[in-house]
Amino acid sequence: MKIVLPRFLYKKGMVIKVQPKSVDDASTLDHLKKNTVDALIDSLSDSDPFIRSISCEVLGRMREHKALKPIIKLLKDASKYVREKAAIALGNIGDRSAVPSLIEALNDESEEVRVTVAGVLGHLRDRLAVPALIASLRDPSPLARMKAAISLGLIRDEAAVPALYTALKDDNELVRKYACEALGNIGRGAIPALLMALKDERVKAHAAQALVKIK
Repeated sequence: MKIVLPRFLYKKGMVIKVQPKSVDDASTLDHLKKNTVDALIDSLSDSDPFIRSISCEVLGRMREHKALKPIIKLLKDASKYVREKAAIALGNIGDRSAVPSLIEALNDESEEVRVTVAGVLGHLRDRLAVPALIASLRDPSPLARMKAAISLGLIRDEAAVPALYTALKDDNELVRKYACEALGNIGRGAIPALLMALKDERVKAHAAQALVKIK
């Protein structure tokens, strides 16, 4: 099977198509893919943070495990946008070996990065992250606290029940709401906490909804 790849010339902002080049079958496509991945990985160390962030995003969407270690390094990038894209990419790749580095990133100085990382840890559903996510329920950012509660509900570890019950008294309504939902997701081990929450006017409706969903 022959595959025809178009060739292009670039001149003064114009793209001019020239004679096509024929290449052979799937082995050539594999070679092209390898070159593409290698080029994207090389771009992770580009001096331009925009290029680093875009390369992260593409490699994450490709779920390219070969890029795992270079992307983990970008969790310490000087640009918060690159750090955020790196966290998202690690979530898309889905390799739990990134969890320890993501846990460390929960202490990032950027609120946006902490919020993103907390969400990614929930997506990866690794119990190793539970203590760090419990600590994030005390994050100065209500968005980070909310995301930590959601992620604890996804991981469903009963060790988080006491901290989530405490979060029902949070000043932020959304944090209280998602803490209730997380307790409901954890299931039967959270029933005593939710029963006590029925006595709190601020959360009793959410607690009731969480209780009736438990099987």
